[in-house]
Amino acid sequence: MSEDRFQRLRLLEALLFAAAEPQAPAVLARHFPEGTDLEALLGELQDLYANRGVHLVRLGDRWAFRTAPDLAHAF
Repeated sequence: MSEDRFQRLRLLEALLFAAAEPQAPAVLARHFPEGTDLEALLGELQDLYANRGVHLVRLGDRWAFRTAPDLAHAF
């Protein structure tokens, strides 16, 4: 993975964690250079969190981190 891609994934992760509500790709795209394949970044980040305590999920046309379903009972 290139350093540039790694930094874009970090930025996307930070934007989603800091957001109070699920974010639309168009809103997230404002933080990236024109032509960034945001859908690919979202998919990659989703894969990275697939086995973690939080998952990146699509909610309609927006994205957000949510507690992993198998841990929801703990809350």
